[in-house]
Amino acid sequence: MKEQFVSHLESHFKAIFETVSPLQKTIRQRVWDRFLQVGLAEKKNPGYQYFPFTQFYQESYELGRCDEIPDGQIAALVLPECRHSHIVFVNGHYVPELSDLSALPSEIVILSINEALGSYGNFLQGRLAKDLVEEVDPFALLNIVLSETGLFFYVPPKVQIDAPVQCLYFLSSDRPTFVNPRIRFVLGRGAKLKWVYEYACLKDFEYFSNGAVDIVLEEGASFEQVGLLSSCPPGWCFETTRVTQKRDSEFKSITCTTGTKSVRQDFKIALTGENASCDLKGVALLSDNLQSHVNILMDHQAPHCRSNQHFKNILSDASRASFEGKIYVHPKAQKTEAYQLNNNLLLSETAIANSKPNLEIFADDVKASHGATVTQMNPEHLHYLKTRGIAAEAAKKLLLGSFSLEILSQIPLASARDRMDELVARSL
Repeated sequence: MKEQFVSHLESHFKAIFETVSPLQKTIRQRVWDRFLQVGLAEKKNPGYQYFPFTQFYQESYELGRCDEIPDGQIAALVLPECRHSHIVFVNGHYVPELSDLSALPSEIVILSINEALGSYGNFLQGRLAKDLVEEVDPFALLNIVLSETGLFFYVPPKVQIDAPVQCLYFLSSDRPTFVNPRIRFVLGRGAKLKWVYEYACLKDFEYFSNGAVDIVLEEGASFEQVGLLSSCPPGWCFETTRVTQKRDSEFKSITCTTGTKSVRQDFKIALTGENASCDLKGVALLSDNLQSHVNILMDHQAPHCRSNQHFKNILSDASRASFEGKIYVHPKAQKTEAYQLNNNLLLSETAIANSKPNLEIFADDVKASHGATVTQMNPEHLHYLKTRGIAAEAAKKLLLGSFSLEILSQIPLASARDRMDELVARSL
């Protein structure tokens, strides 16, 4: 199955290879060779132990086309705060004609990655050289090879964007489709950005979304994101997040998913400068046989940095979730503070939660902890609420809502928080 899957990917690679510039040909060939060297993921690879490979490698897809999207569909999903600060991808393609960025400062640079290779080629090729040496996830490499119209987003030093920026990933096709949205962010010294993103299915179809976001935060830069992955159950939704944080920078992320055949989030955060901080949180609400898998490497390379990971799962029916997180503290990363927690609530006997938090610490002046819990709904709590006149179903929803509220209440944007609350209410 793996050989057939690779052969299918190679046909896509060759098709794209014929359409790109000579520079792009060189880049993509190098990354494809690196992909072949790494090989397809197996259960022995970090973060893939519980992934359903047997089903996944049987699938085959065509490359996503940039289909037309009715304006009304876009307007219905744009948050009020983002009417003039939203970006649209259609089947993995960045579409500037459907995006509205008029509320953003004129200093902001937003280009397709193909265009950015001309003006910012040195930086982009430098990041590529880093990927070729350090990247070990095959699907992150495939995203570079197979992305067709990616996005480059640059916020110059000291520019702080008042309006949050929303990104809508539309999925729409009449055939099994493979999409590879890609965004490279660079935030200059002291720059700030709030980012909200959401997946939207316009049709019920088979798909594989293999998205990637690469973020570089210069000294004192701040990046906050809120993400909804993915409201499209029939497919596979992979998301790779790579962040490099320099001195005094801040990265915050809160995501929520209701699952697909498998949602897979893969984070690699490099805290390279003193006093950098990272906060990752997420909630999964899964039913039927849907899945969600989270893999995190929190790489503390510098002293006086802080990180926190907190992910919660609510699982019913035959759904399945896994969490694998590593905090790695280098010898010179003294005065590190790093925390990690995974909580799972099982609502049926057939739901499965797997958790593997771990620490690797090579510094001797560190505050760090990790933990995991797996539990069922407490019948005493239900009984207490029912004695107060609350119906059984309402009491159950109240308890489940409170379980996720600890994380979702921290979403900084009110309209995005309301959208998440609606999703939770429908899922309970």
